[in-house]
Amino acid sequence: MNWLPDMARKQPRRTLELSYQVPTAPGLETTDATVAVALRRRGLQATGSVIEGWNLSLPGRTRVYGLIPRELDESVDLRLSSGPEYSQLVLRCHPAETHAAHAAGLAGVLAMAAAVWITGGLLAAVTTVIAGGLLVEVTRHWAIDALEQQLRRLAGDIGSALWPGQPAQINVA
Repeated sequence: MNWLPDMARKQPRRTLELSYQVPTAPGLETTDATVAVALRRRGLQATGSVIEGWNLSLPGRTRVYGLIPRELDESVDLRLSSGPEYSQLVLRCHPAETHAAHAAGLAGVLAMAAAVWITGGLLAAVTTVIAGGLLVEVTRHWAIDALEQQLRRLAGDIGSALWPGQPAQINVA
């Protein structure tokens, strides 16, 4: 079973990266102000500028085991780049807090399995680890998917503010 090593890691294995791409657009003179306004509409604030990029804290919520609510703030980096064919806004998020919440859930499963082993034996403990581990893994995937959807909406809001009326696509790396 390969789910245990991923969940038992200190940090998530991958970083979520999305890009909002438009055909090459003319230079933007009000980029910092435009990004600030787009973020403020969503109740967010960022530090940084167009030169070094922006960093913001994206508040969210997850449910460990699908039941226990946990508030979290993921760090998101925003960068603008352009090439000969397109301009893009890139969002990167390393879901460390989401991962940590569900890793704590796995620790709870292992503690419960130890208690079950004492009272119910090895077979009951193994069953507890398998069932609990699957539950934690499924809810972690749901949480990562929800975070990715939140990042898509954020990319769409900021991208459409930067390049209004431009045809765009959102790519997930």
